[in-house]
Amino acid sequence: MKTYSPGKFRPLSWLSLLLRGIAYVLRHWLVILIAVLVISPVGPHLLVWYTYKDYGAYKDMNDCVYLGGRGLVKRHDGDNCPVIVIIDRRIER
Repeated sequence: MKTYSPGKFRPLSWLSLLLRGIAYVLRHWLVILIAVLVISPVGPHLLVWYTYKDYGAYKDMNDCVYLGGRGLVKRHDGDNCPVIVIIDRRIER
């Protein structure tokens, strides 16, 4: 009887490696999602504070400050400051 040698071809070894890789990604999906949101220049930002001028019944929003994966972002969009907004950090205003 021959002894086992690691140089032999093992059928479907690539499939087992692929399935182990998929299991690893599924097990750590939350960490991977957080890393992608921090690294990506495009992502969701949450409204932290804003300033406005009051003209009686009308409020004119001056500046909106958002907190996202890359820190605080100051934007001026006119009359509205949505609570959650997707900001592309590659385009500086």
